[in-house]
Amino acid sequence: MIKMKIGANAGKIWQFLDQNNGESSISDIKNALTMSGTEVRMALGWFARENKIFFFEEGDELWVVLLY
Repeated sequence: MIKMKIGANAGKIWQFLDQNNGESSISDIKNALTMSGTEVRMALGWFARENKIFFFEEGDELWVVLLY
């Protein structure tokens, strides 16, 4: 069950990032999709494991970029 929810959240995040030029801050993802921090981090971990995203820091924010 948890794996299914992580996959569903990953799909939502992918669509959100794709609509936002492929990048966004983690806090913007969390707020826009009304997900908990844990839900966002688990879904992003899924993408990171598959080398589908890149992380970078800008100021105090952690940003995510899709690797198409």
